[in-house]
Order: sequence, then C-alpha cells, then structure tokens
Amino acid sequence: MKDRLVTGLILAAILIPIVSIELFLELFQVVMSLFVLIASHEMIRMYETKKKFQIWPRIGISLLTLATFFSVGGVLGSSEHNPLEANGALSITIPLITLILFSFLVLFKDFNGEDAGKALTIINYVGLGAASVVILRFLGVRFIVYLFLITSATDIFAYLFGMKYGKRKLAPHISPKKTWEGAIAGTIIATIIASSFALFYGSVFFPGNWLGDMLNSTGEITLLDNFSTLGESNPLWVQALIIVPVTFMASIFAQIGDLVASRLKRTYNIKDFGTILPGHGGLLDRFDSVLFVAMFLTAVFLLIYRLFPAIIV
Repeated sequence: MKDRLVTGLILAAILIPIVSIELFLELFQVVMSLFVLIASHEMIRMYETKKKFQIWPRIGISLLTLATFFSVGGVLGSSEHNPLEANGALSITIPLITLILFSFLVLFKDFNGEDAGKALTIINYVGLGAASVVILRFLGVRFIVYLFLITSATDIFAYLFGMKYGKRKLAPHISPKKTWEGAIAGTIIATIIASSFALFYGSVFFPGNWLGDMLNSTGEITLLDNFSTLGESNPLWVQALIIVPVTFMASIFAQIGDLVASRLKRTYNIKDFGTILPGHGGLLDRFDSVLFVAMFLTAVFLLIYRLFPAIIV
C-alpha cells in the first residue's frame, strides 16, 4: 500500500504539469509515444506466456502500434493542431498498417492467424487508446482533466463503497472483489463530480489566478464552450442533458475497461502487465480504464464536433 501511494504521488507530480502546462505540450506527446512502446511491450510479454514471438514480429507489432498512434492522434502537433479535422490521412495509413500486419503471416514462419489477432488487439487497444488521450489534450486541458476525473472518481469510490457495502459480485469469474454496490456508487459519484466540473468549469477555473491560468487560460465557461454550438447557444440545463449521460456512460466504460484488463490477465495467468510502477504493476495496470474512456469520449466529442461545430468569428 505504501509503494502504491508513493508511486501515485510521484506520477501525479510528473504528469500534472506535463498535461496541463502548454509549454510542455511536445513533451507530453513524447511521453505518450513512450507509453505506447512500453504498453505494447507489456501486452506482447503477456501473450508470450503461452507462445513466444520472434524478434522481428515483436518489433513490427510495436512499430505498427506506434504508427497507429501517430496517425490517429496527429502527433506531433502544435497547440493549434485539431486532430478532429486532421484525419484525412487515416484512409491511407490504417489500411496500410493492416496490410503490413497481415503480411507477417507470409513473412514470418511461426506467425499465424492467432498471432495476427493478438497483434490487432495490441494495435487497437494501445494505439487507438493512447491516440484518443492525445486528441483530448489537443482539444483543451479541460477535456483531459474531465477524462481523469471520471476514471479516478469511478475507481476510488467503487473501491471504497465496495469494501464497505459490497455484497453482490459484479463479475466473479473475472474479478472476485468487485461488487455491484461498488460499481453503482462509483458511477453515480463520478457522474456527479465530473459533470459538475464540465458544467461549472468556468465558474471555478477562471483566468486571473495561477490555477485558472493553467486550466482555463482562454476563459471557457463549460466543457463544450468554444468547442460546439451546444455550449455556446444553449442554457446550462440543456448542456446538462448532454454532459450527464455522456459522463454516466464514460464511467461505465471505465469499469468495463478495468474488467477487460483483468480478463486478459486472468486468461494469461499473470498478476500484472508489468513492474515499471511499484505498487501498481505496469502502465496498463494503471491506465487501462483511461484508454477505454478516452476512446469513448473521443468518439462522442468527434460526433458532437461534426454535428454542431463551434461558430468561428
């Protein structure tokens, strides 16, 4: 428990400035690129508990995952970069990445159809998940804070309420300690906390003090302000009709993401994906739900952006 707490504090001390300060935007993208490589290695290591990959397929899978991350996330971009408008190249890169991967079936003798499926899982789970985190960061610091509020609050309160009040097992074949009581409490409280942040963002964080300058230097009022007409021409209660259900679903996906990771580890009989984070395990052990929620939120905000784009004056 001590190792877990110390590691968590160190992670927070490192990641909060990198994520929130504009000066560190390029460093954030470099850190996310390293995350992709390490997380890919963790998943390959998991699969290798049953069958070893040859060295070149291992390298190829990591590079294809990184290529997917770069293609979808629009890395490396400036602070003005908007990945929601920069996806034209995906019609070229994604088919090409898929073509290269399936070529492994011919190029490498021991690489079979099952291995291709494993590789696709790594590419989509890690590559698309990490790219979604970067997209949210490009949209604004408030979007990535919103992401981490959902995942952290869901995890913390599901654990606390599950420990105290949990009786009915949520998924005993995957994670015996998780309960319906904890899951429901985690989702309700996370929805309240993260939705409040999204709707009253500008009232709490406003330019003129160090925290407001860091998190809201451009003076947005809500999460959707200056992003979509939904946040510019509608009263708060209308925005709440959008934000609250999105937050509720995102919290559910946070718990599904956690269970997916647990199912994978149980399938391959490992305790953790890695050992890089004392008390937590690997990077995927710490950020499994973040990847899931980031993909969901990116899809939702992409849809909102397409249907109700902000009016540029």
